[in-house]
Amino acid sequence: MLRPATALLGACVLLHVTLATAEPILKPHKYYGPIPQSSLALRVGMLGGAENTQMVDFLDGRVQPPFEAISSDFGNAFMVEAAYVRKPHPQFGVRLDASYSRLRSDGTGNFVSQVPGVPDSIPLPALRYHREFNVDLFVLEASGIYFFSNAAVNDFQTYVGGGFSVGFPHQVYTETYTDEDTGEPYGTNLDLSEWDVSAGVHALLGLNYYLTNTFAINGEARVQLMESRFDQLETPNEVGDPEQVGFVIDYTGFYVAVGVLWAF
Repeated sequence: MLRPATALLGACVLLHVTLATAEPILKPHKYYGPIPQSSLALRVGMLGGAENTQMVDFLDGRVQPPFEAISSDFGNAFMVEAAYVRKPHPQFGVRLDASYSRLRSDGTGNFVSQVPGVPDSIPLPALRYHREFNVDLFVLEASGIYFFSNAAVNDFQTYVGGGFSVGFPHQVYTETYTDEDTGEPYGTNLDLSEWDVSAGVHALLGLNYYLTNTFAINGEARVQLMESRFDQLETPNEVGDPEQVGFVIDYTGFYVAVGVLWAF
């Protein structure tokens, strides 16, 4: 009489052991903690749109046919930056950003030098010049940011913002001369440098994608309005005396950058 009951009990024990040792059909869902309200982002990208047109037009305008002048402006410059954000509210934040951009431009051409007091009957050599105007641009920014949604893992978070900027451009002008016929160095080379302080404004649009609650991929586009001056060059005036000239250097442009973000 006990055999059916014993068999049933043994079947229940075997079923329990089988279920306990079987692998789950679905992997358990991984839960993350809350996303912290402070973050640090590191990005690399480019600065485009900055121009040195005023200086280039002036210097190239001194070269008259049949001589030639070929110049290139800044173009797209390499940029690296770091940004700290603190959010007193999940959708509002304040940010401090520091960036460095490497702007490079150059020009080459030939001309006949004009030496005051030398009569026209004495021929002067044709010279070839090579000049560079390079800028290391450091910019500090303070911004207010609005996030369109709360931060969430495996979700996109877009934001906009704007604020004020202070630029510290280190501007360097160099020019070398060689005799066009012999290729030998000629005269005295120019090597001029100047630091400046420039105020500006900016607007930004960005995107975060959190892979975990502390790590995200970040991309950003930013528009900057800023300019400075370079006042170290000299040029002969109407009577042949050296006269200092100044040029506006336009750092207005756009940044595009991608990087990583760490929330803490």
